[in-house]
Amino acid sequence: MISWGFRMALSGTLPVIWGLATGRLNEAVWITLTAEAISWVELKGSFAWRVRTLVTGAALAILFAILGTITGANVWLSVVSMFFVGFLATLLKNIGDRASGLAICVYLLFIICNAYPTSGYSELRSRVIYISLGAAWPVIVGIAVSLAMPREEPFRRQIALIWRSIAELVGIISTGNVLNASRESSLFVKEKEVRAAIDNSYQFYGRMVHQVNKNEHQQYQLAQLRKAAGLVAINIIAIGDEMEQITIPDLAESLRIKAATMFGAMQEAVSRISVLVITLKPEEKLLAVSQITRLKKLAALIARYPLPDNTANTRAINRILKHTERTIKLLESAIGRVEQMGTDKPVFRSYSLIKTSFVLKPKYLLRNVRGLLNFNSLTTRYALRSAIAATVALFVYKWFSIDHGYWLPFSVMIIIQPYFGATYTKAMDRVIGTLLGGLAGSLLLHVPAGLHIKEGILFLTFILMVYYVRKKYAIAAFVITLNLVLLFNIESAYNNMLMVTRALCTIGGACLAIFSGFALLPTWDKKWLPSHLAEAVSANYAYFVATFFSGQRPTNWTKNKRITESKNSNVFDSFNRYMEEPGKEKSAAYYDLITQNIRITRNLNNIHLEQDEKKQTTEVPTPEQQGRINECMTWYNRIMYLLPLLNASLQPRIIDDSALPTSSFRLNDAQTISVEKIIIELKAMHEDLEKILGVPAK
Repeated sequence: MISWGFRMALSGTLPVIWGLATGRLNEAVWITLTAEAISWVELKGSFAWRVRTLVTGAALAILFAILGTITGANVWLSVVSMFFVGFLATLLKNIGDRASGLAICVYLLFIICNAYPTSGYSELRSRVIYISLGAAWPVIVGIAVSLAMPREEPFRRQIALIWRSIAELVGIISTGNVLNASRESSLFVKEKEVRAAIDNSYQFYGRMVHQVNKNEHQQYQLAQLRKAAGLVAINIIAIGDEMEQITIPDLAESLRIKAATMFGAMQEAVSRISVLVITLKPEEKLLAVSQITRLKKLAALIARYPLPDNTANTRAINRILKHTERTIKLLESAIGRVEQMGTDKPVFRSYSLIKTSFVLKPKYLLRNVRGLLNFNSLTTRYALRSAIAATVALFVYKWFSIDHGYWLPFSVMIIIQPYFGATYTKAMDRVIGTLLGGLAGSLLLHVPAGLHIKEGILFLTFILMVYYVRKKYAIAAFVITLNLVLLFNIESAYNNMLMVTRALCTIGGACLAIFSGFALLPTWDKKWLPSHLAEAVSANYAYFVATFFSGQRPTNWTKNKRITESKNSNVFDSFNRYMEEPGKEKSAAYYDLITQNIRITRNLNNIHLEQDEKKQTTEVPTPEQQGRINECMTWYNRIMYLLPLLNASLQPRIIDDSALPTSSFRLNDAQTISVEKIIIELKAMHEDLEKILGVPAK
């Protein structure tokens, strides 16, 4: 985020310095405005992806600046164009981090240029020239920065974020057993952050281990490193499940101290690997190896601790030690992968001129256009809501000729979100940040200070607003407003009424965004939560069937795991939004169903972890084991027949449980326990579903 901020500051400040030095501040402001818009494009992927994104952002900025300029003199052309721009920009925002910066290039340049139309061809040509310069400058800066970076650094950074989120997960688990809903929810939030980090890495590098050619040595090792991180997360979550079985007050104080120290060493070891993946420094490897060695010794101490035979606590502790042993092996394997990857050369030493020329191939543009036009109900409603609200805002300011009223549609486009709760939160953050930022900026300008100090603060605001835009939006809004105060003051266009107008437009835009989120094609999770739940249960069902009835030993099971956990995250997010929606008191009945489904996923993960450690055998389950597996299938089918009542569009393919094939592997003790846990969860889920749907119990 800080490097992104420096790129933004460099792109935005140097044109201002040029304008001050040459006395062409008006032209410098247009260059700075365009450069700042394009600098909001976050560069997270490979060099090729960065170049394509920057060039796309520059093209969109120029195109929509021209559209805004030529339509600005006519209210009705402006209104029609605003609807198109609002719809397109929202589609871009809804794609995710890859395109949300491009959305800013679209609506910011259109709205500002529409507010200042040109009077003739000569003026239009001059504006296009300066906007083109403003578009080219951040592209040059971005490419220069990207050429100097190590080639695989973006992929390594995504993997490092996975390891860091796992370290935070260890921290939650180490605090004790998770017995109440609040603690269980906190655990799943951290588990979901791990899942999100893994999903983000797939967005920028979608190939799994078996899809990577071993000749692509560094990428193969990194794909293996990401897989190891996912397996470490499964083992740590399994440790958390076992912690629930332990009555901690019954343990001796000396054992509790050893366990706390062991978890601390585990967290530190995972954290050190996160840093090692980014830095590749030998000293970080030494620290990581040291923590892993310490973790081994602490686990051995606990293994030798005298415990009573065959108690619930003893059995759970032994299983925790087994998962810890697996985690240690995976951590050692991760360090080995980093070593085998070798040094990471800078991009300019890795890309030939011929290879670089293929970066902008037309097929990539066509692929992105197809992704943009991949509509669904939620996306379309969000895009229409944003377009209508922004169009109304632009019409109001144009019709009533509000001075600097372009902040009204601009605020709407920034604030409005897919869901009402998120829109309301962002509106409050933006209003508070804008009011305080305007006040602070006004006070700052009355303090005697040289111009160079103001330039320094302007440079700093570019960095801070990028740093806080994802962390704390209220602070980002404060810094953005402060940035505008300083920018307008340098242009000698600042006065206190300008900030009053901005504040009033921000409040008006926030009110319009909130109202549209409530009344205009609203998306309420009260309606969508059952559908998300049905999809999550259906994904788990497919995972269960693939585990036991695929006709072969499950190998590439992590794909099913990833799909199922993503669906679990979706329904968990939907439930949280549902609880925040306005209206009557909410029912928490769905929470039990969601957590039951999550626990089934965890037990399926544990079954596969155990299976991966077995030697290849042809042993089939005992009749008793097969009976319990078939019982799971029977209960699962009863649940699946109820799912269309939650989501009418869902037509699951249900396996006939009257003639099930034999499972392809025999269960060990740990797997048998997992199957028993799944039966318990399925019975509870079936009962709760019948209550929610009003189906009479049989």
